[in-house]
Amino acid sequence: MNAFKLSLCSLFFIAGCSASGNDPVNNEETTNAQQSTADERTVAPAKLQTKSAVRHDVGHSKPTPADKVHKAEPIAQIDEDAINEARLKNQRAYLKFITKDKECDTSTQCQVLPVGSRACGGPSDYVIFSTKTADPEKVKELADKLTHAEAAYNAKNQMVSICQHLTVPATQCVNNKCVKLEHSNQATY
Repeated sequence: MNAFKLSLCSLFFIAGCSASGNDPVNNEETTNAQQSTADERTVAPAKLQTKSAVRHDVGHSKPTPADKVHKAEPIAQIDEDAINEARLKNQRAYLKFITKDKECDTSTQCQVLPVGSRACGGPSDYVIFSTKTADPEKVKELADKLTHAEAAYNAKNQMVSICQHLTVPATQCVNNKCVKLEHSNQATY
């Protein structure tokens, strides 16, 4: 019951009912009071604009065209070596991407291919991949492209490297993953 009384009181308070006698009783009194204050204020008439609009393009002709270029200016120099290095890095990254899944069922699915070219000769690395997850023809094609591109880059830039020849690593399927066997090479198999 107390909750009902409280909610009823809050409704009267919110609705604006008050017990004081100072508030106007009806809406007619409030509208009359508003009209009397509006009559007391005088409003000045709006001023008209006396300036006329001015066109800024009158008397001017079309803009003159730019001077024609009679001599070709040199284009910014392209650093071919930087582009070739970037291509080599992209090819290596793509080869790594397509051979990253080394899942296998048997050791015959694990393959090794030489990749790249050292300045002294021989491959710069060997890639281990699974024929179950990567297409061997595509991997071989990309490895060959990378080897030729790296050999051309080394010859063009007269690159020097350590002349250590890498041995072909052995690989085996261990726990359904192709892994490189440590301290061994394929020649022993």
